[in-house]
Parts: sequence; C-alpha cells; structure tokens
Amino acid sequence: MAAHSEAMSNLMTEEHPNASAYRRTVDAFRAMDFIAVRSLVADDVVWHVPGDHQMAGEIRGLDALIEWLGRLGALGFTINEHDVLGSDNHVVALSHIGARRPNVEVETRVVSVFHFSDGRQLERWFYPDDLEAWDAIFRG
Repeated sequence: MAAHSEAMSNLMTEEHPNASAYRRTVDAFRAMDFIAVRSLVADDVVWHVPGDHQMAGEIRGLDALIEWLGRLGALGFTINEHDVLGSDNHVVALSHIGARRPNVEVETRVVSVFHFSDGRQLERWFYPDDLEAWDAIFRG
C-alpha cells in the first residue's frame, strides 16, 4: 500500500514536459532571453491577441513574435502564473497579466490556451477576464 501511495504522490507532483516548456519560455521572456525563447517556440508560431489596441491581432512567425515581445518592456508588462496544466498537445496557463508604468497600474486574470507540437509552442489564444484592463495593458 505504501508503494501505491508513493507512486500516486509522484504522479501528482510531476509536471507534464509541455507545461515545463511553457514555464521555461515565460521565464526566458522575463529575462529578455530571446535566444532561449526561440528554442522553445516553433518557427511558424501563431498568437491570437484579442483587444482594441495597437498590439492586437494575429502574430505570425517566430521573428514577428520576438519583435512583438520586445515591445512589451516599454509598456511595463508583467506576467505571473497562478497554475500551468499540460498534456501531449496542449498547455493551459492561468496567469495574472498586467502593466506598471507612469499613470498606469493594471492587471487582469488571463487564461491562455496553447497548442504544442514536438515540445514547442505552436499556437496561443489569450482569454482575458477583463477586456478593459487588457486593452489598458497594451496602450502606451
């Protein structure tokens, strides 16, 4: 019985490799390590960014994504994960995304759904809880 409990405990604490890959990607982004980001994201990546702001729309391709991510620093962009769930094809990240800059301090909860292939991020959809706050994050 003890061996079964230990096996169940290990099963419940081990994170899926795709969830770990997402965590490495967001850590690399926070460090502005775009070489690491490039190694974790597919060349033909597509991000679907909702909202009514200049950075909304589809971001297609790794070079376009790296350029898009590079613009976030000037906006005081922040992201903190609440939880990350992974499977062989998908990752779901529950995050707090916000911005802190002069005259702006805003944050909203966001669910991101990812499609992964061969351990690399292939597609991302953002679902913010508060669209008004989401738009304020990206309005510089």
